[in-house]
Amino acid sequence: MKKIRIIINPISGSGKQIRAEKAIKKILDKGLFESEIIYSQRKGHITSLAIEAVEKEYDAVIVVGGDGSLNEAAQGLIGTNTALGIIPIGSGNGLARHLHIPMSLSGAVNRINQFNTRRIDTAKVNEHSFISIAGLGFDAKVADQFSQSKKRGLWNYAKISIREYFRFTNQKYRLILDSYIVDTDTFMIIFANSNQFGNNFVIAPEAKIDDGFLDVCLVKKPKLYEIPGVIINLFEKNIHKSKWLEVRKAKQIKVELKNIALMNIDGEAIQDSGAINITINPLSLSVLI
Repeated sequence: MKKIRIIINPISGSGKQIRAEKAIKKILDKGLFESEIIYSQRKGHITSLAIEAVEKEYDAVIVVGGDGSLNEAAQGLIGTNTALGIIPIGSGNGLARHLHIPMSLSGAVNRINQFNTRRIDTAKVNEHSFISIAGLGFDAKVADQFSQSKKRGLWNYAKISIREYFRFTNQKYRLILDSYIVDTDTFMIIFANSNQFGNNFVIAPEAKIDDGFLDVCLVKKPKLYEIPGVIINLFEKNIHKSKWLEVRKAKQIKVELKNIALMNIDGEAIQDSGAINITINPLSLSVLI
């Protein structure tokens, strides 16, 4: 019998937590698992609970939440044999969508019952690990504003994005991609381990989560009348073929900053200054698929 810890983020998912708990209790195979359900209580608590699960030799930590909650759990699971499971109830669910985890509660719990594991890459921004996406520029500004908002969901994210589009201007960056120097004046830079922001907005269609590389996406600011075309390209997974995006692959990245900058780490905004060092950590996390 496998031992699993189920962690529910009480502020993810606009009220889906109770329904998720009911689905887990109804559908999870009690003949396969010895399980417990814990609600996280504060920022960083999921990491503590994940570390404790590793110390107690749990087979998996199942997170009921969004990409930020998964990131918190990963901080304690990277480099261990305890797998990360996903029941997606967040605003975007980018990692779950990349891994083709069902968006329905019943489908996601049944996927846990199958208990198929796969090892994937993670990456580090200085000392903070991420699984899916990190970003500088417009993306980070939107993530910061969204994290401060009391409202969740795609519509609120879209409203914030529209507002910040009119306020945000291109920024100058110097990047060192492995040994190659790139000077750029750009709207945002995305460091993609998985392929999307969430909600099937696919920014890096060719990104593979187990290839030992990050896709570095240099994004130009579209004109207002071009935005519908950008959105169509994102949904049709061909933005990399457009004039708005240049993609390079790298294992080690350095970004030189003249000022303090916001950075998006799996949907959560942090501040950084000086130099940002980003490195890939191949096959460092076990996930349930």
